[in-house]
Amino acid sequence: MLEATESLDWPSLIAGVLAGLIILGGMTMMFTTVWTRK
Repeated sequence: MLEATESLDWPSLIAGVLAGLIILGGMTMMFTTVWTRK
């Protein structure tokens, strides 16, 4: 665990969070389209 917040790599952290949100959003959209087609 990082104790000092100064050593955090903010650009990579924000990029990772955005990537995770995009992936989760795409998965939820795919699931909703599959459910609505049924």
